[in-house]
Formats: sequence, structure tokens, C-alpha cells
Amino acid sequence: MHQVANSVIALIVTVNARMMIFRHEDLVIDLNNTSKGKLYKAGQLIFIGDGYRCITMMMRNAKDYKPIQQKFKPQLTMREQCKLTMKKSK
Repeated sequence: MHQVANSVIALIVTVNARMMIFRHEDLVIDLNNTSKGKLYKAGQLIFIGDGYRCITMMMRNAKDYKPIQQKFKPQLTMREQCKLTMKKSK
């Protein structure tokens, strides 16, 4: 019985470690809820929905998207041939 309880506690700790809030420029992405991501720009909520869409919207709204791309590389490469169009720097 004690061994089962220890396994459950370890599982809860692992799940809590995956929660994430990431800040870049004036953008904040909240991926704490596994079913919905939230994207804020200048403190205003601009999107609630799929976490992948949140990441791509964050990249599109950022002046420098490279740090976001590096942070979420596993999620972005998991998708099949992602075709993102990014703003070009002048």
C-alpha cells in the first residue's frame, strides 16, 4: 500500500514540473492547462486555444522569434513539416 502511494506522489510531482509560463518581449504564453494555452500581449489576453497555435502566434507577434523557436523546438518539430511564415526583419 505504501509503495503505491509513493508512486502516485512521484507522478504528481512529474506532472507539475511540466507546467510552463514563458515570457518574451511583451508576450507571455501560459501552457499550464494541458488542453488550452493562453497568449497575452502587453497584459491583454489575445488567444486561448491549442498550445501549438499559441506558440506559433507568439512567434508571429514577436520582433525576434528565435528565442521562442529555440525554447519550443521539440513542440515545433513534433508537427509534420511545419510551414510557418515569419515576418522578415528589415
